[in-house]
Amino acid sequence: MKCMLMIGAAAMALAGTGCVVETGPDSGYSGGSCLPTLYIDYEIQNAAGAPVSCAGAGAVSVQATVDGVMFPQGCFPANSSYGRIAVPLQGLGTYNATVNIFDAKGNPLAAAQSTSFNITSCGDTETTTPAILVVTPPTGT
Repeated sequence: MKCMLMIGAAAMALAGTGCVVETGPDSGYSGGSCLPTLYIDYEIQNAAGAPVSCAGAGAVSVQATVDGVMFPQGCFPANSSYGRIAVPLQGLGTYNATVNIFDAKGNPLAAAQSTSFNITSCGDTETTTPAILVVTPPTGT
């Protein structure tokens, strides 16, 4: 389990080293403002690296925290093992991000994955490597 957590942490660390920049007709500018959006991808897996769905993990939400600001969203669809969190940013610069997955009581189900992103474009930026959230699916009750 420790090995998989280390691999997940390494994967998240690598996520910040590259990005795909998509620019629309206004390159992210609206009325002279530079308000980029960071798209953080994530995957839910078990310790062996196999996909685990939101429902299978007992998860109800996934949350990105960027520079102390929380961006929670539902873990859906329930049968999905991956997703994306859209984070509106206040401008160019370096942002510190942490991603985790939670149950209905707000308990974390995985070790949080953290990295930094250097945003240099007013357009959309998408992580090239997803945050790997390693969970232990609950056993039958």
